[in-house]
Amino acid sequence: MRKVAFLIAASPTDAFYSQIAALGGRLRSLTWSHWRPSIHVFVGGDRRNDKVPEWLPYLEDVNILWTSDAGFAREGDWAQSDDAIRFAPRDADVLLALDADTFPVTECESMLDRVHYAGAVAGVIAHYPPGFDLAFDTTANASSVPLGDGGHLRDAWSSLARGLTDVPLDFAYAHTLLGPDRPAAHRMTPFYLNFGVVAFPREAFELVAPRYLAFRQQVMTRMNGSDFSGQVALTLAIADARVRTWALPMRYNFPNDPVAETMYPAELDHVAIVHYLRTSEFDRHRIFATSDSYAEFLELPLSGVNRKFREAVIATFGTRYPFPRDGGASRPRQT
Repeated sequence: MRKVAFLIAASPTDAFYSQIAALGGRLRSLTWSHWRPSIHVFVGGDRRNDKVPEWLPYLEDVNILWTSDAGFAREGDWAQSDDAIRFAPRDADVLLALDADTFPVTECESMLDRVHYAGAVAGVIAHYPPGFDLAFDTTANASSVPLGDGGHLRDAWSSLARGLTDVPLDFAYAHTLLGPDRPAAHRMTPFYLNFGVVAFPREAFELVAPRYLAFRQQVMTRMNGSDFSGQVALTLAIADARVRTWALPMRYNFPNDPVAETMYPAELDHVAIVHYLRTSEFDRHRIFATSDSYAEFLELPLSGVNRKFREAVIATFGTRYPFPRDGGASRPRQT
């Protein structure tokens, strides 16, 4: 069987460990016919307040790697994110970087097959343009879009790429949550992915990873510390490595966002992975963290993708809270 390694960066909190426990339980519940999954969590933060001892019984077969104290002091939360790339397992055929707040609804082996055979880096194009924080009038949130004629975005990308790569960026993609009512110049983007789900075939990963690690800090400086600097650095690294790419359909990283439901009804019918990042109907940090929050989540009047998410949760764990933390069960390997 081929191997797929799931890579997750996390902080040592109930929120993250509960999400990872839920994700791990779901992955183990799926049928794997020709892929062997493994879960690798890269944790950074204050070890004195680490919540992992309470969660170990529910982190079966999870490989936990702590980032160094010096690395975290220097880089903050980027330390564990970089470690997920720097220390990814060497024996996996496909490496799949996930946000902790993702949850598979159906199998994804067909997607892994194509990533492997095509040798293509795959992900869903980002919802909105990044917050460049340069001398350009651009924004990146759900309620606003770049102003001006769109040339500013291309100028910003050129500024970010200068000195890092001379490979021309191909603005052949469209931001996934900007509708056709927006000017084309606002919607078009290079191969700029949402970090929630990104799949790398081994050979492409070996080319992209060192470039990403070399670029990220420089991009972050140019973007004044923007949270989107990692996504931008990945875009530049993929372009510079000249690897194949595949823009995944929305079903493989479907956000719990009403805009996505309106724009992609056919994809909603075939959701494979939910990205429950929006908090308008529930708090993603709490739903798996306590029995009360889990019970509240089960009683909510949900619809659309949130309902599909909850149905998959119940199919996996049932209606009783799955993670009562009273200790005394098997422990994952820690490195």
